[in-house]
Amino acid sequence: GARLQRAVDPTVAPGSAAAGRPTRVGRSGARRRDERRGVGASRVRRVPTKASQRGIHVDLTCPVCTEVLQVPWEEAGAGANEGPIVRPPKNLSCSSCGWKETAASSENHLNLSVLPSDAISSSSSSVFDAVRDLVAQGGSSDKGGAGAPSSSLRYREKNWSVSQLFQSPVISYVYERGWRQGFDWAGFPGADEEFAILERLYAKTETRGPSAGPHESVLDVSCGTGLFSRKFLKSGKFGTIIASDYSENMLTQAYTFLSEEMGKGRSGGNGGGGGAEDASLLLVRADVARLPFPSKSFDLVHAGAAIHCWPTPSLGIAEITRVLKPGGRLIGSTFLLAASPLGQSLGSDDFVKPLFELEKEFSGGFLPGLTGRNYRFWSEEELAGLCELCGLENFQVERDNRFIMFCATKPFRSADANQEAETKQENLYY
Repeated sequence: GARLQRAVDPTVAPGSAAAGRPTRVGRSGARRRDERRGVGASRVRRVPTKASQRGIHVDLTCPVCTEVLQVPWEEAGAGANEGPIVRPPKNLSCSSCGWKETAASSENHLNLSVLPSDAISSSSSSVFDAVRDLVAQGGSSDKGGAGAPSSSLRYREKNWSVSQLFQSPVISYVYERGWRQGFDWAGFPGADEEFAILERLYAKTETRGPSAGPHESVLDVSCGTGLFSRKFLKSGKFGTIIASDYSENMLTQAYTFLSEEMGKGRSGGNGGGGGAEDASLLLVRADVARLPFPSKSFDLVHAGAAIHCWPTPSLGIAEITRVLKPGGRLIGSTFLLAASPLGQSLGSDDFVKPLFELEKEFSGGFLPGLTGRNYRFWSEEELAGLCELCGLENFQVERDNRFIMFCATKPFRSADANQEAETKQENLYY
Protein backbone atom coordinates (compact mmCIF):
# COMPACT_ATOMS: atom_id res chain seq x y z
CA GLY A 1 0.00 0.00 0.00
CA ALA A 2 1.01 3.62 -0.33
CA ARG A 3 2.85 5.26 2.53
CA LEU A 4 0.45 6.63 5.16
CA GLN A 5 1.05 9.65 7.31
CA ARG A 6 -0.23 10.76 10.67
CA ALA A 7 -1.65 14.26 10.75
CA VAL A 8 -2.97 16.10 13.78
CA ASP A 9 -5.79 18.52 12.99
CA PRO A 10 -4.81 21.94 14.36
CA THR A 11 -8.46 22.98 14.54
CA VAL A 12 -9.21 20.37 17.25
CA ALA A 13 -8.72 21.40 20.88
CA PRO A 14 -5.78 19.67 22.61
CA GLY A 15 -6.76 16.91 25.00
CA SER A 16 -10.03 16.12 23.28
CA ALA A 17 -10.81 12.63 22.07
CA ALA A 18 -10.57 13.77 18.49
CA ALA A 19 -7.16 15.34 19.15
CA GLY A 20 -5.77 12.05 20.34
CA ARG A 21 -6.97 10.18 17.28
CA PRO A 22 -4.57 10.48 14.32
CA THR A 23 -6.06 11.08 10.91
CA ARG A 24 -4.79 8.59 8.38
CA VAL A 25 -4.67 10.04 4.90
CA GLY A 26 -2.94 9.29 1.62
CA ARG A 27 -0.50 11.69 0.06
CA SER A 28 -2.98 13.12 -2.44
CA GLY A 29 -5.57 13.59 0.29
CA ALA A 30 -3.04 15.38 2.49
CA ARG A 31 -2.10 17.66 -0.38
CA ARG A 32 -5.71 18.67 -1.00
CA ARG A 33 -6.22 19.25 2.73
CA ASP A 34 -3.08 21.37 3.02
CA GLU A 35 -4.06 23.46 0.00
CA ARG A 36 -7.40 24.29 1.61
CA ARG A 37 -5.71 25.25 4.89
CA GLY A 38 -2.88 27.17 3.25
CA VAL A 39 -0.25 24.76 4.58
CA GLY A 40 2.69 24.21 2.27
CA ALA A 41 0.94 26.09 -0.52
CA SER A 42 4.18 27.23 -2.07
CA ARG A 43 5.37 23.64 -2.21
CA VAL A 44 2.35 22.06 -3.86
CA ARG A 45 0.93 24.78 -6.07
CA ARG A 46 1.89 24.45 -9.73
CA VAL A 47 3.17 27.61 -11.37
CA PRO A 48 0.53 28.61 -13.93
CA THR A 49 1.60 28.46 -17.56
CA LYS A 50 -1.47 29.98 -19.18
CA ALA A 51 -0.71 32.77 -21.60
CA SER A 52 -2.92 35.34 -19.96
CA GLN A 53 -1.01 38.17 -21.55
CA ARG A 54 -2.15 36.88 -24.96
CA GLY A 55 -5.69 36.04 -23.96
CA ILE A 56 -5.13 32.27 -24.23
CA HIS A 57 -6.46 30.99 -20.91
CA VAL A 58 -6.06 27.28 -21.66
CA ASP A 59 -2.91 25.23 -21.14
CA LEU A 60 -1.57 22.97 -23.88
CA THR A 61 -0.31 19.45 -23.25
CA CYS A 62 2.20 17.15 -24.89
CA PRO A 63 0.41 14.87 -27.40
CA VAL A 64 2.54 11.92 -26.27
CA CYS A 65 2.71 12.04 -22.45
CA THR A 66 0.04 14.75 -21.77
CA GLU A 67 2.44 16.81 -19.61
CA VAL A 68 1.58 20.52 -19.60
CA LEU A 69 3.84 22.31 -22.08
CA GLN A 70 5.80 25.40 -21.17
CA VAL A 71 4.74 27.63 -24.06
CA PRO A 72 7.03 30.62 -24.81
CA TRP A 73 4.26 32.92 -25.96
CA GLU A 74 6.38 36.01 -25.39
CA GLU A 75 8.93 34.72 -27.93
CA ALA A 76 6.37 33.85 -30.58
CA GLY A 77 5.21 37.34 -31.39
CA ALA A 78 1.71 36.00 -30.81
CA GLY A 79 -0.98 38.45 -31.69
CA ALA A 80 1.31 40.92 -33.42
CA ASN A 81 -0.66 42.67 -36.17
CA GLU A 82 -3.07 39.76 -36.18
CA GLY A 83 -5.87 41.15 -34.03
CA PRO A 84 -7.46 38.27 -32.14
CA ILE A 85 -5.61 35.56 -34.08
CA VAL A 86 -2.77 34.18 -31.96
CA ARG A 87 0.22 33.10 -34.00
CA PRO A 88 1.67 29.79 -32.77
CA PRO A 89 5.04 29.66 -31.01
CA LYS A 90 7.84 27.72 -32.67
CA ASN A 91 10.02 24.79 -31.61
CA LEU A 92 7.79 23.53 -28.82
CA SER A 93 9.11 20.54 -26.92
CA CYS A 94 8.20 18.48 -23.87
CA SER A 95 10.65 18.48 -20.97
CA SER A 96 9.18 15.23 -19.69
CA CYS A 97 9.27 12.83 -22.66
CA GLY A 98 11.35 14.71 -25.21
CA TRP A 99 8.57 15.15 -27.80
CA LYS A 100 9.29 17.93 -30.27
CA GLU A 101 6.86 19.77 -32.49
CA THR A 102 7.28 18.62 -36.06
CA ALA A 103 8.58 20.84 -38.82
CA ALA A 104 5.21 20.33 -40.53
CA SER A 105 3.69 23.05 -38.37
CA SER A 106 2.92 26.16 -40.34
CA GLU A 107 2.92 29.86 -39.63
CA ASN A 108 -0.78 29.81 -38.83
CA HIS A 109 -1.42 26.77 -36.65
CA LEU A 110 0.20 24.69 -33.93
CA ASN A 111 0.69 20.98 -34.61
CA LEU A 112 -0.14 19.03 -31.44
CA SER A 113 -0.91 15.64 -32.94
CA VAL A 114 1.22 12.54 -32.55
CA LEU A 115 1.18 11.68 -36.25
CA PRO A 116 2.51 14.34 -38.65
CA SER A 117 0.40 15.02 -41.70
CA ASP A 118 3.12 13.75 -44.04
CA ALA A 119 2.71 10.32 -42.45
CA ILE A 120 -0.90 10.13 -43.64
CA SER A 121 -1.20 9.16 -47.27
CA SER A 122 -2.75 6.76 -49.72
CA SER A 123 -1.12 3.55 -50.90
CA SER A 124 -0.19 5.09 -54.26
CA SER A 125 1.73 7.97 -52.69
CA SER A 126 3.48 5.51 -50.38
CA VAL A 127 4.73 3.55 -53.39
CA PHE A 128 5.88 6.77 -55.05
CA ASP A 129 7.70 7.89 -51.90
CA ALA A 130 9.43 4.51 -51.56
CA VAL A 131 10.76 4.74 -55.14
CA ARG A 132 11.79 8.37 -54.64
CA ASP A 133 13.68 7.52 -51.42
CA LEU A 134 15.44 4.62 -53.16
CA VAL A 135 16.60 6.91 -55.96
CA ALA A 136 17.63 9.62 -53.51
CA GLN A 137 19.76 7.16 -51.52
CA GLY A 138 21.30 5.71 -54.68
CA GLY A 139 20.40 2.20 -53.65
CA SER A 140 22.42 2.53 -50.42
CA SER A 141 21.32 0.41 -47.47
CA ASP A 142 22.71 2.93 -44.99
CA LYS A 143 19.79 3.61 -42.65
CA GLY A 144 21.55 6.15 -40.54
CA GLY A 145 23.04 8.36 -43.21
CA ALA A 146 22.09 11.83 -44.29
CA GLY A 147 19.68 10.44 -46.84
CA ALA A 148 17.67 8.49 -44.27
CA PRO A 149 13.96 9.40 -44.24
CA SER A 150 12.39 11.17 -41.28
CA SER A 151 10.52 9.21 -38.62
CA SER A 152 7.20 10.34 -40.11
CA LEU A 153 8.17 8.81 -43.46
CA ARG A 154 9.45 5.60 -41.88
CA TYR A 155 6.06 5.10 -40.23
CA ARG A 156 2.72 5.72 -41.94
CA GLU A 157 -0.92 5.15 -41.13
CA LYS A 158 -3.82 4.75 -43.49
CA ASN A 159 -6.59 7.05 -42.49
CA TRP A 160 -10.24 6.09 -42.58
CA SER A 161 -11.60 7.09 -45.99
CA VAL A 162 -13.60 10.07 -44.70
CA SER A 163 -10.65 11.40 -42.70
CA GLN A 164 -8.50 11.04 -45.81
CA LEU A 165 -11.09 12.95 -47.84
CA PHE A 166 -10.84 16.05 -45.66
CA GLN A 167 -7.05 16.11 -45.92
CA SER A 168 -7.52 17.21 -49.53
CA PRO A 169 -6.78 20.86 -50.40
CA VAL A 170 -9.61 20.70 -52.94
CA ILE A 171 -12.23 19.76 -50.33
CA SER A 172 -10.84 22.38 -47.97
CA TYR A 173 -11.19 25.02 -50.67
CA VAL A 174 -14.76 24.15 -51.67
CA TYR A 175 -16.08 23.45 -48.16
CA GLU A 176 -17.53 26.93 -47.63
CA ARG A 177 -17.86 27.57 -51.34
CA GLY A 178 -20.74 25.17 -51.91
CA TRP A 179 -20.05 21.93 -50.01
CA ARG A 180 -21.39 23.05 -46.61
CA GLN A 181 -24.33 24.86 -48.18
CA GLY A 182 -25.35 21.55 -49.72
CA PHE A 183 -26.30 20.20 -46.31
CA ASP A 184 -29.71 21.83 -46.72
CA TRP A 185 -30.93 18.61 -48.38
CA ALA A 186 -30.83 17.04 -44.89
CA GLY A 187 -32.54 19.94 -43.15
CA PHE A 188 -29.48 21.86 -41.94
CA PRO A 189 -30.90 25.39 -41.58
CA GLY A 190 -27.69 27.25 -42.43
CA ALA A 191 -24.80 28.47 -40.31
CA ASP A 192 -26.55 31.54 -38.84
CA GLU A 193 -29.60 29.61 -37.67
CA GLU A 194 -27.46 26.72 -36.43
CA PHE A 195 -25.44 29.14 -34.31
CA ALA A 196 -28.68 30.60 -32.93
CA ILE A 197 -29.79 27.09 -31.93
CA LEU A 198 -26.39 26.51 -30.33
CA GLU A 199 -26.67 29.72 -28.28
CA ARG A 200 -30.18 28.76 -27.21
CA LEU A 201 -29.11 25.29 -26.04
CA TYR A 202 -26.05 26.67 -24.27
CA ALA A 203 -28.05 29.28 -22.38
CA LYS A 204 -30.86 27.03 -21.23
CA THR A 205 -28.55 24.25 -19.98
CA GLU A 206 -26.42 26.47 -17.72
CA THR A 207 -26.16 24.88 -14.26
CA ARG A 208 -23.35 26.90 -12.71
CA GLY A 209 -25.11 30.17 -11.97
CA PRO A 210 -24.38 33.44 -13.78
CA SER A 211 -22.28 33.05 -16.91
CA ALA A 212 -18.59 33.86 -16.70
CA GLY A 213 -18.90 35.85 -19.91
CA PRO A 214 -15.69 36.76 -21.73
CA HIS A 215 -13.56 34.59 -19.43
CA GLU A 216 -15.16 31.41 -20.77
CA SER A 217 -13.34 29.15 -23.21
CA VAL A 218 -14.62 27.16 -26.17
CA LEU A 219 -13.02 24.34 -28.14
CA ASP A 220 -14.31 24.02 -31.71
CA VAL A 221 -13.28 20.46 -32.62
CA SER A 222 -13.27 19.35 -36.25
CA CYS A 223 -13.57 23.05 -37.00
CA GLY A 224 -12.98 22.60 -40.72
CA THR A 225 -12.56 25.99 -42.33
CA GLY A 226 -13.47 27.80 -39.12
CA LEU A 227 -17.08 28.61 -40.03
CA PHE A 228 -18.27 28.46 -36.42
CA SER A 229 -14.93 29.47 -34.91
CA ARG A 230 -15.42 32.88 -36.49
CA LYS A 231 -18.92 33.09 -35.05
CA PHE A 232 -17.63 32.26 -31.56
CA LEU A 233 -15.01 34.96 -32.00
CA LYS A 234 -17.48 37.63 -33.05
CA SER A 235 -20.06 36.72 -30.42
CA GLY A 236 -18.05 38.31 -27.62
CA LYS A 237 -19.15 35.54 -25.23
CA PHE A 238 -15.83 33.69 -25.06
CA GLY A 239 -12.39 34.99 -24.19
CA THR A 240 -10.49 32.00 -25.58
CA ILE A 241 -11.41 30.13 -28.76
CA ILE A 242 -9.37 27.08 -29.75
CA ALA A 243 -10.16 25.89 -33.27
CA SER A 244 -8.84 22.37 -33.86
CA ASP A 245 -8.92 20.01 -36.80
CA TYR A 246 -6.92 17.01 -37.97
CA SER A 247 -6.52 18.40 -41.50
CA GLU A 248 -3.72 20.90 -42.10
CA ASN A 249 -5.41 22.06 -45.28
CA MET A 250 -8.62 22.83 -43.39
CA LEU A 251 -6.67 24.85 -40.81
CA THR A 252 -4.85 26.75 -43.54
CA GLN A 253 -8.17 27.65 -45.13
CA ALA A 254 -9.57 28.58 -41.71
CA TYR A 255 -6.69 31.00 -41.21
CA THR A 256 -7.33 32.55 -44.63
CA PHE A 257 -11.00 33.16 -43.85
CA LEU A 258 -10.18 34.48 -40.37
CA SER A 259 -7.59 36.90 -41.72
CA GLU A 260 -9.94 38.15 -44.41
CA GLU A 261 -12.80 38.66 -41.98
CA MET A 262 -10.65 40.38 -39.37
CA GLY A 263 -9.15 42.57 -42.10
CA LYS A 264 -12.59 43.68 -43.19
CA GLY A 265 -13.47 44.43 -39.57
CA ARG A 266 -10.38 46.56 -39.06
CA SER A 267 -10.97 48.49 -42.28
CA GLY A 268 -14.52 49.13 -41.05
CA GLY A 269 -13.19 50.54 -37.80
CA ASN A 270 -14.61 47.98 -35.41
CA GLY A 271 -11.54 45.78 -34.85
CA GLY A 272 -13.12 42.70 -36.36
CA GLY A 273 -16.72 43.20 -35.36
CA GLY A 274 -18.70 42.10 -32.33
CA GLY A 275 -16.59 41.21 -29.31
CA ALA A 276 -13.58 39.97 -31.28
CA GLU A 277 -11.30 42.71 -29.92
CA ASP A 278 -11.55 41.14 -26.44
CA ALA A 279 -11.08 37.53 -27.53
CA SER A 280 -8.19 35.41 -28.78
CA LEU A 281 -8.24 32.48 -31.18
CA LEU A 282 -5.60 29.80 -31.69
CA LEU A 283 -5.59 27.22 -34.48
CA VAL A 284 -4.38 23.77 -33.40
CA ARG A 285 -3.93 20.56 -35.36
CA ALA A 286 -5.18 17.82 -33.04
CA ASP A 287 -6.85 14.42 -33.02
CA VAL A 288 -10.26 14.48 -31.34
CA ALA A 289 -9.45 11.08 -29.83
CA ARG A 290 -6.39 12.54 -28.06
CA LEU A 291 -6.94 16.20 -27.31
CA PRO A 292 -3.79 18.10 -26.22
CA PHE A 293 -5.39 19.96 -23.31
CA PRO A 294 -5.57 19.34 -19.56
CA SER A 295 -8.74 17.98 -17.99
CA LYS A 296 -11.42 20.52 -17.05
CA SER A 297 -10.25 23.18 -19.52
CA PHE A 298 -13.32 24.25 -21.51
CA ASP A 299 -16.78 25.64 -20.79
CA LEU A 300 -18.05 24.49 -24.19
CA VAL A 301 -16.89 22.01 -26.80
CA HIS A 302 -18.55 22.36 -30.19
CA ALA A 303 -18.52 19.64 -32.85
CA GLY A 304 -20.45 20.97 -35.83
CA ALA A 305 -21.32 18.44 -38.57
CA ALA A 306 -18.45 16.33 -37.32
CA ILE A 307 -19.19 13.17 -35.36
CA HIS A 308 -20.36 11.24 -38.45
CA CYS A 309 -16.79 11.61 -39.79
CA TRP A 310 -14.92 10.34 -36.73
CA PRO A 311 -13.38 6.85 -37.00
CA THR A 312 -14.12 6.06 -33.31
CA PRO A 313 -16.85 8.36 -31.94
CA SER A 314 -16.72 6.88 -28.43
CA LEU A 315 -13.08 7.89 -27.99
CA GLY A 316 -13.84 11.38 -29.25
CA ILE A 317 -16.77 11.93 -26.88
CA ALA A 318 -14.80 10.49 -23.95
CA GLU A 319 -11.95 12.93 -24.63
CA ILE A 320 -14.40 15.81 -24.91
CA THR A 321 -15.90 14.86 -21.54
CA ARG A 322 -12.43 14.87 -20.02
CA VAL A 323 -11.52 18.39 -21.21
CA LEU A 324 -14.90 19.90 -20.29
CA LYS A 325 -15.16 21.76 -17.00
CA PRO A 326 -17.81 20.44 -14.58
CA GLY A 327 -21.03 21.98 -15.83
CA GLY A 328 -19.54 22.49 -19.29
CA ARG A 329 -21.43 21.38 -22.36
CA LEU A 330 -20.85 19.44 -25.53
CA ILE A 331 -22.96 20.79 -28.40
CA GLY A 332 -22.77 19.02 -31.75
CA SER A 333 -24.68 18.53 -34.95
CA THR A 334 -24.82 15.63 -37.36
CA PHE A 335 -26.97 13.68 -39.82
CA LEU A 336 -29.78 11.40 -38.70
CA LEU A 337 -30.61 8.09 -40.34
CA ALA A 338 -32.88 8.23 -43.39
CA ALA A 339 -36.01 7.01 -41.56
CA SER A 340 -35.72 9.69 -38.86
CA PRO A 341 -38.11 12.18 -40.51
CA LEU A 342 -40.77 9.47 -40.59
CA GLY A 343 -40.18 8.71 -36.92
CA GLN A 344 -40.48 12.40 -36.10
CA SER A 345 -43.77 12.70 -37.97
CA LEU A 346 -45.10 9.61 -36.16
CA GLY A 347 -44.13 11.07 -32.81
CA SER A 348 -41.47 8.51 -31.90
CA ASP A 349 -38.43 6.88 -33.49
CA ASP A 350 -39.52 3.60 -31.90
CA PHE A 351 -41.89 3.07 -34.83
CA VAL A 352 -39.04 3.12 -37.35
CA LYS A 353 -36.34 1.22 -35.48
CA PRO A 354 -36.59 -1.74 -37.89
CA LEU A 355 -35.93 0.70 -40.74
CA PHE A 356 -32.90 2.04 -38.89
CA GLU A 357 -31.47 -1.44 -38.57
CA LEU A 358 -32.15 -2.22 -42.24
CA GLU A 359 -30.37 0.96 -43.25
CA LYS A 360 -27.32 0.06 -41.16
CA GLU A 361 -27.32 -3.54 -42.42
CA PHE A 362 -27.48 -2.67 -46.10
CA SER A 363 -25.55 0.60 -46.04
CA GLY A 364 -23.30 1.10 -48.98
CA GLY A 365 -25.05 0.00 -52.13
CA PHE A 366 -25.10 2.50 -54.98
CA LEU A 367 -24.57 5.61 -52.84
CA PRO A 368 -22.23 4.65 -50.00
CA GLY A 369 -21.52 8.28 -49.17
CA LEU A 370 -25.20 8.89 -48.43
CA THR A 371 -26.13 5.62 -46.81
CA GLY A 372 -23.55 5.28 -44.09
CA ARG A 373 -20.65 3.18 -45.31
CA ASN A 374 -18.27 6.12 -45.43
CA TYR A 375 -20.19 8.24 -42.92
CA ARG A 376 -21.72 7.08 -39.63
CA PHE A 377 -25.29 8.44 -39.56
CA TRP A 378 -27.19 8.36 -36.28
CA SER A 379 -30.45 7.93 -34.46
CA GLU A 380 -31.26 10.28 -31.59
CA GLU A 381 -31.24 7.33 -29.21
CA GLU A 382 -27.71 6.33 -30.24
CA LEU A 383 -26.38 9.83 -29.65
CA ALA A 384 -28.03 9.96 -26.22
CA GLY A 385 -26.64 6.53 -25.32
CA LEU A 386 -23.11 7.47 -26.37
CA CYS A 387 -23.17 10.68 -24.33
CA GLU A 388 -24.46 8.78 -21.30
CA LEU A 389 -21.75 6.12 -21.65
CA CYS A 390 -19.12 8.87 -21.61
CA GLY A 391 -20.44 10.46 -18.42
CA LEU A 392 -22.56 13.28 -19.83
CA GLU A 393 -26.13 14.05 -18.74
CA ASN A 394 -29.13 16.28 -19.46
CA PHE A 395 -29.23 15.27 -23.13
CA GLN A 396 -31.31 17.71 -25.19
CA VAL A 397 -31.87 18.10 -28.91
CA GLU A 398 -33.39 20.22 -31.61
CA ARG A 399 -33.99 18.37 -34.86
CA ASP A 400 -35.67 18.72 -38.22
CA ASN A 401 -35.70 16.30 -41.14
CA ARG A 402 -32.28 14.61 -40.90
CA PHE A 403 -30.58 17.48 -39.07
CA ILE A 404 -30.02 17.19 -35.32
CA MET A 405 -28.22 19.44 -32.87
CA PHE A 406 -27.64 17.84 -29.48
CA CYS A 407 -26.40 19.15 -26.15
CA ALA A 408 -25.10 17.20 -23.14
CA THR A 409 -23.63 18.43 -19.87
CA LYS A 410 -20.71 17.27 -17.76
CA PRO A 411 -22.04 16.78 -14.21
CA PHE A 412 -21.47 19.75 -11.92
CA ARG A 413 -21.27 19.66 -8.15
CA SER A 414 -21.41 22.70 -5.93
CA ALA A 415 -18.37 23.78 -3.91
CA ASP A 416 -19.92 22.36 -0.75
CA ALA A 417 -20.45 19.00 -2.40
CA ASN A 418 -16.88 18.98 -3.69
CA GLN A 419 -15.51 19.76 -0.24
CA GLU A 420 -17.61 17.05 1.35
CA ALA A 421 -16.40 14.52 -1.21
CA GLU A 422 -12.77 15.48 -0.62
CA THR A 423 -13.23 15.15 3.14
CA LYS A 424 -14.48 11.62 2.63
CA GLN A 425 -11.49 10.86 0.42
CA GLU A 426 -9.08 12.01 3.12
CA ASN A 427 -10.20 9.18 5.37
CA LEU A 428 -9.43 6.51 2.79
CA TYR A 429 -6.27 4.47 2.47
CA TYR A 430 -4.47 5.12 -0.79
